[in-house]
Amino acid sequence: MSLALPSHSKIQISPTGLDVLAPLTFEEWSQVANSLGQAARGISFVIGDWLVYGDATFRKGPAASRVATDAYDAAIQATGLDRTTLHNYAYVARRVSRNRRNEVLAWEHHKVVAKLPAAEQSRWLSLAAPKKNQRAIGTMRLRKSIIAGRVLTPEEMVADPADRGRNNHIPYINRLCAWWSDMKENRWPQRATAEQVETLLRDFGRVMKLSGELIQLLETKRRRKP
Repeated sequence: MSLALPSHSKIQISPTGLDVLAPLTFEEWSQVANSLGQAARGISFVIGDWLVYGDATFRKGPAASRVATDAYDAAIQATGLDRTTLHNYAYVARRVSRNRRNEVLAWEHHKVVAKLPAAEQSRWLSLAAPKKNQRAIGTMRLRKSIIAGRVLTPEEMVADPADRGRNNHIPYINRLCAWWSDMKENRWPQRATAEQVETLLRDFGRVMKLSGELIQLLETKRRRKP
């Protein structure tokens, strides 16, 4: 589906708003709303992809040091958006590839899953998408569901005072998986030396130790089971 601003003889769109030149029927008003929704959902990706393209294409040679600054300065001037917002657009566009994006979900849904490995991104976006007689899962519910490792019910979204302050391991595991996904996308496994792999394995010794402790705990629990 192509992205375009709504076009109608009865309306006029400018950088400062929308003017209704003649009375709209309900059907005409609804059509404009659908076009506006598509444009709103897509523009963040369009800007992000533009920034990513410039970074990938022109960050080489004598101009390499200027690419990021020039691109963001141009984007700030053209869009009126701040640098942090543009960085977020580029981050999500880079992390969530075109084939994994869902046009019926908001850009914010994709931002929530951007830190996850590719397969997990597709899974959670599919779970968040609207189903028959059901709306799309909200971004806050999606975020908390990812932390919980399953889709939370609306009732579970009501905070339980007993859970306040309780730490959860899922975000840390997700970040670790996202880090390794980035490493593989950057072809680190192919470029790494034996010494670098050995160093990384040594660092992961603490994770292996934790895994061993959990295995021992599970065996202890099973032995105590009547």
